[in-house]
This record gives sequence, C-alpha cells and structure tokens, in this order.
Amino acid sequence: MLTDNDRNLQQRLAERAAAVVAKVAYSIRPLDGGAPIRANAGDQMHTASTFKLYALAALYAADAAGKLSLNERVEYVPEHHTHGSGVLKLIAPGLHPTLRDHARLMIVISDNVSTNAVLRALGGPEAANAAVHSLGLSLPATEIRGYISFADPSSFAVSSADDFTTLLAAVHAGRCTGSPQHDAEIYWTLRRQQHRSGIARHLPCSEYAEELGVEEYDRCGTKSGSMPGFRADVGLVDTRKRSWAIAVLVQGEPDFNTGDYHPFNHLIADLSLMVFEAWGRD
Repeated sequence: MLTDNDRNLQQRLAERAAAVVAKVAYSIRPLDGGAPIRANAGDQMHTASTFKLYALAALYAADAAGKLSLNERVEYVPEHHTHGSGVLKLIAPGLHPTLRDHARLMIVISDNVSTNAVLRALGGPEAANAAVHSLGLSLPATEIRGYISFADPSSFAVSSADDFTTLLAAVHAGRCTGSPQHDAEIYWTLRRQQHRSGIARHLPCSEYAEELGVEEYDRCGTKSGSMPGFRADVGLVDTRKRSWAIAVLVQGEPDFNTGDYHPFNHLIADLSLMVFEAWGRD
C-alpha cells in the first residue's frame, strides 16, 4: 500500500507525464518491500536499446552456467558492420574483443556491433529470447525478435516497464543470473553507461567516480535507448536512504531529434529527480 508521501509522489509524476504528447509508461519499484508506483507499466512497447539489458543478463547467466566464456575472443569481421550507436562500426575489422568486452561496449556506449555479437554468442535472437526467459523471472511482455538492423529499427525487441524493473530488482538482489558475482558485475557495468541524459541527468552520481576513487553516497546504473519518437531509460538507484529500480518508456510521434535535450529525455530526467527527492534525500 502506498504511503501518503508516495501518493503525493504518484500524483506529481502523473502530472509531469501528462505534460508531453506521448504515451508514458513507468514502473518505479522500491527495493525495500514498499509498494511500486506504476503507469501503463504492463503494456508491451518497443524498447530501442534498453533491451540490451536482457541480452547482458542472458550472457552472464550463460557464463555462470558454463555454457560459454566471457573471456572468449570474437573476431569483428566486415559482415558484422551495422549502423547506429557505438564505435566498432568506425574501426577496421580484424579486432578480437572478448565477449566481456562486447558486453561492456553494448551497455556503456550502446554499441550495436557488440550487441549483435552478444546475440550471436547466445545462438541468435530466438535462442537469446529463450535464454532471457530461462532466468526464472516473470517477463510476460518481453521478446527479443531479431538482430539490430536498420531495415526496421523497431523490430528487434519489445518489453514493458514492469518487466525491466523485475529484472533489475533481481540483479540488485543477486538473484538474476544464478551467480551473485555475475549480478554484481552487471550492476558494475550499468554504472558506467555514458549516456546519462535520462535517469542519471540530475542525480549526484557519476560514471567515473568509482574508477577515480571518489566516494559516492548515491549510485545509479542505467541503460537508455532511443529511436525516432521514442525514448526510454531503465536502471537502479542506490542512496543512503533507499534503493529502487526504475523504468520509463515514452512513445510519441516519430521525429529525428537525436539530441540529449529531447523533451522526452527531459521528462525521464524529471521523473527520476522527483523520485530521488522523495525517496533518496535525508
């Protein structure tokens, strides 16, 4: 049951979401057993690059089960080139990154070449989808449908805000991949994502703090995604007061504004800050 403060937060979130001309879905799940705050949270929607979180979990679960090795090297050949986000598309073929390297590139800079490498390592999209659903979590709206291809950029995956927070909560609890150490590494990787115009925009956390030895009182690890008319961000936030999983998906009319200042990015950032101020401030 929501507390009075949470009902107030719920109302303010709804009012802010109503300020954009778009369908807004969000699932905000406290990790201390409190009641979630949700809107359209079970609706199946496109994911853009946020589905890479599911591929990451499936890959780490496969390593934990001995089905593959994150240390295996995979050659990048010309046929693997694809468009969109990432850096490998700009580099001459012939590199041999490990699957762990590909996993980190897939999350930290949302590399599409690396994403397809992860899907191939899992046996292809159909096998990757099966691997996601073998994690033992309830993910009824989630389906990995294809490799990243710009013939139809909306076709490669669908999910829901609730499914994302279900998986994120399992990662945080160390109960996603079958190995708490693998779950911890997933969260470590999410904390290094460099696309921070959504959930992390206004939060006092940095993707560089840990590697520089800077003490952080608040941490966040996220995976964002975008395509024309769509923005999403999903992640975990830890504060001294409370921790939560959050997923926000926003679908409007297609446009080609790819910048960090897209109105939907501002919406996600504002919703995230409202939750932080209600749940994370002393």
